[in-house]
Amino acid sequence: MKRIIFAVLLLGLVIPAIAGAELADKTRVAALAGNVGLAMVKMMNEPSNTSFEVFKTPDLAVGKLIAGEADIAGLPTSTAAIMYNKGVAVQIAAIIGWGVMYIVGNDHSIKRWTDLKGKEIYVSAKGAISDILLRYLISKNGLDPERDVKIQYIASSVELAQLVAAGRVQLAAMPEPWVTEVLEKSPQLKVVLDFQKEWQRLEKQGTAYPQTCIVVRKKFVEEHPEAVRGFLRELKDSIDWVNRHPQAAGLLGQKYVQIAAPAVENGLGRTNLRFDEAFKVRTAIGLFFQRLLEFSPDSIGGKVPDAGFYYQP
Repeated sequence: MKRIIFAVLLLGLVIPAIAGAELADKTRVAALAGNVGLAMVKMMNEPSNTSFEVFKTPDLAVGKLIAGEADIAGLPTSTAAIMYNKGVAVQIAAIIGWGVMYIVGNDHSIKRWTDLKGKEIYVSAKGAISDILLRYLISKNGLDPERDVKIQYIASSVELAQLVAAGRVQLAAMPEPWVTEVLEKSPQLKVVLDFQKEWQRLEKQGTAYPQTCIVVRKKFVEEHPEAVRGFLRELKDSIDWVNRHPQAAGLLGQKYVQIAAPAVENGLGRTNLRFDEAFKVRTAIGLFFQRLLEFSPDSIGGKVPDAGFYYQP
């Protein structure tokens, strides 16, 4: 999270120096390895006037977007809020991922969140959304995440998955596709708790939290509105195709966005890919931001973004 905020502030200083003419004949997209990129694999595999660059971490995609070297990016929704609140001229166009977090372990006595009391649980990246959501859900179930649960941090989801699969970690909060990867390697493990279902229960919502999104540069929207509309149409079609064809999507996921094909095929039902225009689900986005603001203000840049944050065709 700190790396993203630093990138936004640093690159924001040089925007006037690098701003130049737009490329009208090519839409440049910064995607993330993993589930964000998975939403786009059908588009990546077809010839078009859209180019894709896939990054392992959000801060690299943020840098491309701020520098004007990408027109559209797939990012965590909280990252989009930070950019907007720090003065970067971007808008949120769509939500593409409705939560991918689960608690995996071999302790089958855990049936509800209150059963985590006294447990040691591992999560990647302290201060990241996965950590914030874990502590938020624990606290909403009447436990103190600082005293009642021992939370341990691992640098990355990849490293955490390796430790879980090796039996060195007994309980972990993890995202897909790594959940499926460790379940396939270790049959004694199972999903014991579901972040998405708990969010819906606590917030009395019919859907989970809007975890990942599509962000567009406002200048690109203004100069090439049809390119933006066309991209969003194709993206919706790509997500629908991925959900209907898990085996084929797995092959493309392995080819383009660094996900093992079996993890896509067997874990797609837990990936919760769905396309929604952002302005149509503004209430759900606003609720998510409000909860993050209450629990960790820095995670969205200190305030809930205003109406100007939302792209509307």
